[in-house]
Amino acid sequence: MVWIPAGEFIRGSTDQEIAEALRENPDYVEASWCNSEKPQRKVHLDGYWIYKYEVTVSQFRKLCKETGRSMPQLPIGQWKDDHPIEMVNWYDAKAYAEWAGCRLPTEAEWEKAARGTDGRLYPWGNEWDPSKCANSVAKELEDSRPVGSYPAGASPYGVMDMAGNAVEWCADWYDEDETYYAKAPSANPSGPLQGKSRVLRGGSWDLYSATPVTFRCAARGGAKPGKGTPAGTNGFRCAASP
Repeated sequence: MVWIPAGEFIRGSTDQEIAEALRENPDYVEASWCNSEKPQRKVHLDGYWIYKYEVTVSQFRKLCKETGRSMPQLPIGQWKDDHPIEMVNWYDAKAYAEWAGCRLPTEAEWEKAARGTDGRLYPWGNEWDPSKCANSVAKELEDSRPVGSYPAGASPYGVMDMAGNAVEWCADWYDEDETYYAKAPSANPSGPLQGKSRVLRGGSWDLYSATPVTFRCAARGGAKPGKGTPAGTNGFRCAASP
């Protein structure tokens, strides 16, 4: 796990940043999702730990063997031990985190771990670089990559795969009315009290997020958390409080 020290970070996006992202990616079909990244604010978080890597197939299989839980549906590629677990719903992710003595990161914790304190657009800086994460923007990938395969794309804290590879569940409910960012507490926000979807972050290797917009640190999405939801490339990492 990687320690993220207490302090403020810049969360969300400005109107100018969103306009520029959409101007560079005119075919992005979920442009309305960008509205939920506003307003940009400084948010204070207490210190916390976060997994350096996404939870792997091998790690999740150990949970299943010890608890009798079933492995999720087989993804596009065959299961590979050192790749991120995919096809998991939010409850699967939560169960693993609790079994491991951890929890899912809040959305704010995820974003700070991804972008640091300088408000950068991507974990590695402010310019899109497809060579620094597992993505299908320039060339379609057939599968995820082993966790940590892109060290040049690490976040300022050294956290790996915060862009690309598996898209990651967070603890928070996703705010359907897109107002939570404006009214959230300025310290340790934990998301709306209720909702229909849970937050997903980070973009993925698959074609569904094959546009640089989705790999930005501030990019947000949501999906229903339960068994009936197609889990796709959804994976996760864990966090812990000191």
